[in-house]
Amino acid sequence: MYKSIYLILVLIIISGCKNRSDTISNEYLLLPRERKVPVKYASGFDIGYYSKFTLLTVRNPWQKADDVEFKYALINRTDSTELKPEGYKIIRIPVRRAVCLSTTHIGFIDFLGIKESIVGISGEKYITDNFIINRIKSGEVKDIGYDESLNYELILELKPDIIFVYGVTGAISSYINKLEELNISTVLVGEYLEETPLAKMEWIKFMAAFYEMENKALTMFDSVSNKYNCLVSLTENISVKPKVLLGLPWRGAWYISGSNSYVARLIKDAGGDYLWSNLNFRDSQPLSLESVFEKAFLADFWLNTGSVNNISDIIKVDERFGELPSLKNEKVFNNNNKTNNYGGNAYYSTGVVEPDIVLSDIIYILHPEILPDHNLKYYKQMN
Repeated sequence: MYKSIYLILVLIIISGCKNRSDTISNEYLLLPRERKVPVKYASGFDIGYYSKFTLLTVRNPWQKADDVEFKYALINRTDSTELKPEGYKIIRIPVRRAVCLSTTHIGFIDFLGIKESIVGISGEKYITDNFIINRIKSGEVKDIGYDESLNYELILELKPDIIFVYGVTGAISSYINKLEELNISTVLVGEYLEETPLAKMEWIKFMAAFYEMENKALTMFDSVSNKYNCLVSLTENISVKPKVLLGLPWRGAWYISGSNSYVARLIKDAGGDYLWSNLNFRDSQPLSLESVFEKAFLADFWLNTGSVNNISDIIKVDERFGELPSLKNEKVFNNNNKTNNYGGNAYYSTGVVEPDIVLSDIIYILHPEILPDHNLKYYKQMN
């Protein structure tokens, strides 16, 4: 009887040891490293540092996601993966070959100074970076398509270490699963869901972790955030805040960003009064053309007018726009100063890592006396 009990105990111990060689629960992770990279503004990701792992958690990375998490354990190529943190996908770092499904991802990698790691992109017509454009022409970077048209055969040929993906809806999960079945690692990047410019830009720390460049990212982020906050301090006590209209109608509806949106925060920080600052939501929502047009007469400035390049293009959309004070007074500015022939816009790629420059542009537009020597980079005046 005692021998039987002893045998059972031995088997339990052996079984337990076997399990611990494959995975370790989070509470038994080895002691944290002294090196820390704080996340101050962003809400969509966390970074944890341990002696053998860098642990990343991405939360709710698409619109209307609820209690969705993706967890990644970053392990140096020279380290063993015998012990695996429980519930985390293993990714070897530093990344040497990356595919980017968003131009924003290119902007982050460019900011880190390692664009040569990019071997694949999605939608070459929308690329505005000359380095990447030249590498596409030379065949060093391939366009792998997007959504249903992803070229899985080409992706396999590229042999990427990682594919940086993003999702507008949960449908992205099907593409992730297909790529994982092909043994291709994917990482969800959800910076576009952040509500403030510095929160978006802080995803540079997330991207840097895959290249073991967190310290550089921290220094660069601190520099940009300090500049941004100094600019905000210049507008905090402004008594006269011009009213700002955004956008253009599309298919009979005018999509209006809420007060919790990235662009609404930019206007506020620049010393402007966004016309729909009373709408307590983040994502753009459609309003009737008539309801927006009525309120548009209150606007002193009109920004972000889509793909148009001049006043006549705006009037072609609706002749009544010619009666708006902002247009009559030539106070219309669009964020398409750096575009290519296909509509690719640098505002949506490098603008995310240069929020201080974007803010400077808007301050100059609304309050030119504050930054009299500034030259517009992302914005231009409509004529």
